[in-house]
Amino acid sequence: MTGAGQDPEAVDAVLAAVPMFRHLGARPRARLAQHFCRRTYGAGDVVVRQGDTSMSFYVVLSGRVRIVRHSPGDDSVEIVEEGRGSFFGEMGIIDDQPRTATVVALEPTECALLAKWDFQRELGTDPGIALALISVLNARIRTLEDRLSSTRSGGV
Repeated sequence: MTGAGQDPEAVDAVLAAVPMFRHLGARPRARLAQHFCRRTYGAGDVVVRQGDTSMSFYVVLSGRVRIVRHSPGDDSVEIVEEGRGSFFGEMGIIDDQPRTATVVALEPTECALLAKWDFQRELGTDPGIALALISVLNARIRTLEDRLSSTRSGGV
């Protein structure tokens, strides 16, 4: 993993498409983008590991990642593959719980990271971020419920 430097304008352009941030005005989103740092990962690199301390929120700027959840007994369940504009780690910037999944780069990937303390400081400045986050978390819960329902009823 290497640092790729700062480029708030490029990060802001991607944030504009991220559900959690796209409803923010241009000014608050640009202010938030200034807190992100960029990191690059090679194919096969672990971006975050299940069980580790959660300290950052990630937005995929380029490349693809696979999100996998490991269960006892060495079983793993692929949750999803994601590309540019996807994000993960949103729960970790709210609570102090360990990561719930491992994220692995499938190809050379660049991510923008927002540290928990920077997010929380901006949240105090702009409560609209909290409303957007609640909406995103709610959508993810509904998606998970739908998957569980289809599994129980014999679907995928």
